[in-house]
This record gives sequence, C-alpha cells and structure tokens, in this order.
Amino acid sequence: MRMLGVFTLCLTVFMGFACPGYAQSTAWDLSECVAQALAHNPQIQDRKLGIGAADQEIVKRRAAFFPELDLTSSYSRYGEPQRVVPVHANNEPGIFDRDVWDTAVMGRLSLFEGGRRWAQVRIAKLAKQEAVSRFDATRQDVALNVASVYYKILQLDRVLEATWGSRRALAAQEELVQNQLEVGRVAPVDHMKIQVRLASLDQRISALKADRGVLRVFLGRLMGLDLDNRPAFDIAGVLTTPVLHIPPVKTGVTRAMRLRPEHKAAELALKQARQEIRAALADVFPSIQAFGRYGLRNGLPYEQDDPSGAIDHEDTWAAGIQATLPLFRGGAVRASIRQARLRERQARERLRGVELQIREEVERAHARLTDSAERLQVTRSSVDVAQETLRIEQDKYRAGKNTINDVLDAQAALLQAQVEYSQAQVDAQLALLQWRKAVGEDLTDLARGK
Repeated sequence: MRMLGVFTLCLTVFMGFACPGYAQSTAWDLSECVAQALAHNPQIQDRKLGIGAADQEIVKRRAAFFPELDLTSSYSRYGEPQRVVPVHANNEPGIFDRDVWDTAVMGRLSLFEGGRRWAQVRIAKLAKQEAVSRFDATRQDVALNVASVYYKILQLDRVLEATWGSRRALAAQEELVQNQLEVGRVAPVDHMKIQVRLASLDQRISALKADRGVLRVFLGRLMGLDLDNRPAFDIAGVLTTPVLHIPPVKTGVTRAMRLRPEHKAAELALKQARQEIRAALADVFPSIQAFGRYGLRNGLPYEQDDPSGAIDHEDTWAAGIQATLPLFRGGAVRASIRQARLRERQARERLRGVELQIREEVERAHARLTDSAERLQVTRSSVDVAQETLRIEQDKYRAGKNTINDVLDAQAALLQAQVEYSQAQVDAQLALLQWRKAVGEDLTDLARGK
C-alpha cells in the first residue's frame, strides 16, 4: 500500500509538469477577470483605436491653416509645334517644339473660408471627446458583463455544491432503506424511488457542469483570451450576500445625467451637429486664397528650330490672391444647410431619447434593488425552514410515521430553497452593479477590488 501511495504521488507530480493545461492553470477572482477584460477585450481595443483615429482627424483639420506646397511636373506632346517659352517682346525669336516639359513648385494658403476651417477643427475635437465617452461606456458594459458571468458561475458552483450535498444525503438514505429492505421493514418500491431520484440528481449535475463550461468559455471571450493559445483558467471566489442600500430614484437620475458616458456622448453629438451648420453656412461666403508658383519650362531636345537668340528654356514665377464667390450651385448650398439643420434636430432628439432611456434604467435598477433586498430575506428564511423540515421528515421515517415520499419531497424542497437563495444572492449582486452603472459610477473600479 505504501508503494502504491508513492507511485500515485509521483504520477501526480509528473502530470503537473507534463501537461501544459495543468501547468498553466490559473484561478482568477473578480478583480483579475475585470482587469484582464479591460486590457484585452476586442471591443475596448476597437474603441481605443477609434480615439487614436479621432486624434489624427484633429491634426488633419488643423492642417488647413498651414500653406500647401506641391511639386508638379508635366509632359505634353502636341499635334503641331508649340512655342516653348512665351514671347516677352514684339518680334522676339522663339523655339518651337511638339514636346514640352513643365516643372514647378506651387504654394497655396487659404486666407478666408467663411469660418469653415474653425468649425471643422471644433467638430474634430468634439468627435474625439465623443469617442472617449463611447470608450468609457464600452468599458462599463464589458465590466458589467464580466461580473455578470462571474457571479453566474459562482451561483452554478453553489448549486452544484447543494446538489452534491443532496445526492450524498440521498445516498445515505438509500443505504438506510437498503438495510431496512433486507430485514423486510420497507417495501422494495421505496428503494426504487430513491434510485430514480438519484439518477435525476446525476443528470442535473451533468447539465450544471455543462452550463458552467459554456459560461467559462464566454467569460474567456469577454476577457480577450485567445482560444488557441489561452491557458486553462478558472475562477476563484465565494458567492456572498451584498449589503444593499436603496437611495432615492431622483438622486440617482440627477447623478446619472451628470456622469453617464452615454449622455455625454449624445451631448457632444449635438454640439457637432451645430458646428456642421456653421460649416455649411460657410459655402455662402466667398473663399480667398493666396497662391505662388515657381517653375521651369523647356522643350525636349529634338524636332526644334533654333533661330539665333531664341530662348529654349525659362524659369518663371507668379503670385497672387484669388477670390471665389459661389453664384449658382443648383441649390446644393441651401440643401447642405437644410440637411445640417435637420441633423441638428436629429441629434437633439437622440439626446432626449438617451435621457429617457437613462431615467428608465435608473428606475428599473431601483426596482431590482428593492426586489432583491426582499427576496434575500425570504429565501434565506426558506432555507432554514426547509432544513428543519427535512430533519423532521427523516426522523419520522426512521420511526415509521411517514413514507419515503415525504422524505424525498422534503429533500427536493431543501434543494429548491438553496437554489432560490443562491439565485437571490446573484440577483442582488447584479442589481447592485446595474444600479451603479445606471447612476454613472465607474465599474472599472472592480479591477481594483472596489
């Protein structure tokens, strides 16, 4: 026997080192799960990259205030010879060529566009702030989803534990009935009823394990774990009963309107729409540009007539100011203005819709808090009553004062009470988190154990 124990220990140690799944197995509590999700969740990373893209949009819009400088080069072949260098005086000899090469450096600086550039810069800045608000909202959603799955797994663990406890108690009852059956004190049907109930519990345990595995896979996706390379992981923790404080709905609504990132994003979208109106109105005003050009024009060295004194190439420059006033665009300018004003009204209605939604979420979260507090008290009492009922029924069965059906019913009632109490605990935890999210509290603090 001693050699068998040594062999078993050595085999266990070897499996721990040989199997990567066991070697890398980790158990994470809620704060570690949330921290992992905040760092690697694809949706959060997508929003984060969106903030970077919005930053670059600001750079692009600011670039409109700086001069543009371009190098242009062109080659043209004409059907008839053309004068390479324009004439500068009467009767000046020139060179004609069908192939002309023109290279120039051109610069442009916008002086006035009716306020369009300033409006576009402000739109870009507001778009970045909106992207930050949407990033914060996504982090809140992911943290809540991770916590929800985490607590659901803890509840399944509690239900599994209660189911296993019920099965062990039923197995002990089966042993007692088996002994009584051998001496003829009970009918064989009592033993068969217990065996049927044991099979039912075995099926339930199998289903609970499968549900737990599915939830663990879902949690891994929320945490951004690679399906191919992720280590074997599990969760650590115990399902506890939270302390519920139920604040007034009005206080929650006021706080939510000030702190919710969705409300901030809707307000920023409305401000962007108003700036879009200013940008559209800029098309009514003239645009003024300064420009400059310095270049070289020459013909290619063949098919040329070369009279004496003719100039075969020339560097030229030009500078000036150009003003453009739109006179007729087929109604496009007025349509753009009307479109921008309609979008501003759309943004105002979306903001109103967000405010109504936030109020609804706060009221719903408040109702769930109230319900959870009441259910915790009721279900906790139900477990105590069910435990005492089972003890009484078992004692009565041993004394021959009831039937096995009474014991089985009492045991099933205890298991149901334990399941309902664990569900009430999970619902209370989630109701508290939903209230915190509804009023705008930062759920990412869960990553720091808050």
